[in-house]
Amino acid sequence: MQAYIKAVEPVHVDWTKNVCLKVFFAGCDFKCPICKTHHLVESREEFLIDIKEIKKEIELNSGFAEAVIFTGGESCLQRPQLIDLAKYCKGRKLKTGIETNGSKPEVLNSLIKENLIDFVALDIKSPLQEELFEKNTKSKTFFISSNQILDNIRATIQILKENKDKIDIEIRTTIIPGLLYRKEDILEIANIVNNLNVRWVLQKFTNDEELLNKNFQSINPPSLGFLEDVKEACLVKFPQLRIEIK
Repeated sequence: MQAYIKAVEPVHVDWTKNVCLKVFFAGCDFKCPICKTHHLVESREEFLIDIKEIKKEIELNSGFAEAVIFTGGESCLQRPQLIDLAKYCKGRKLKTGIETNGSKPEVLNSLIKENLIDFVALDIKSPLQEELFEKNTKSKTFFISSNQILDNIRATIQILKENKDKIDIEIRTTIIPGLLYRKEDILEIANIVNNLNVRWVLQKFTNDEELLNKNFQSINPPSLGFLEDVKEACLVKFPQLRIEIK
């Protein structure tokens, strides 16, 4: 079996105390303007590799790593390959996690039901409103509308809600001046996260790396003070939220 995968790299993440391996899948159904892994948006032929080679990489590094995280791109677009690798990792007694945009709830549901995943990081890019969501993701196509994608994300959120006692869950939202910046919009996301009762990370937009849309390169990052104000506004309305700023 072959897959579009760019690399397997050791990294440090908050989810695990020790080194974790990240498997970078290529290909994504979103074209977020601030994407920093834009080289992984397309499933280019140069990224096509036999799954056996990825398993060898995982085996070689599993001596010092306790977990593997599937990221991208969007790994859920390659369902058979993702599930195969997750089963392989579980067979080696490694914890498994996934970073996803939530557009493929059926894949995530399979991973959870088969006990193949321990951690899910879901990026909620905007309130679940068609216009703002499209600005943030550039994801609609001739074949699928923004509303259809939003319905899929709602389904993903429901799956996570039903399994929050079974897996570790983190929601991530990037605060972007001129795109996702209004407190009203962020409070809408806060309401979603509040109903989930999981960890929510407010991420600070940065322009220190090349972005997919170069027009955003000149946008200044939000201040820490602004992020603290947003966090406080969310906690005033939803005191039970667990919010981290990064």
